[in-house]
Amino acid sequence: MHVRVSAIVISLTALLFASACTPEEVALYLKVTDHVNDVLTTEELKRLRDCESTDNYTAVSLWTNPVGLYRGAYQFVQHTWDGVAERHFPWLVGKDPVEVEPWWQDAMTRALWSERGRQPWPICGLRV
Repeated sequence: MHVRVSAIVISLTALLFASACTPEEVALYLKVTDHVNDVLTTEELKRLRDCESTDNYTAVSLWTNPVGLYRGAYQFVQHTWDGVAERHFPWLVGKDPVEVEPWWQDAMTRALWSERGRQPWPICGLRV
């Protein structure tokens, strides 16, 4: 438990310093993501992200589809992204995953994992 709390504190500190977020915005983020924060550890997210996109939050998978069907660090399909957003973070519906801040991509991945486990990531999910 102590390791998980330390990882969360480190992640939040990085979030605050790496972004233009105010303390109020960080507090809001913590409040609205609280229900999914314990779903995957920071290390588990990193392993999934490394496998899916080589840790690239702006990745677009063109080899499977010329218009880039799979998008972002966790390679979301837009309709999956919108469905998860509708249930957890409605303000993200219709947003392109590659244009959303990394912490929201992480939160969306945790939310989807909470619903379906590794099923949406049949290969890379095995690394988590």
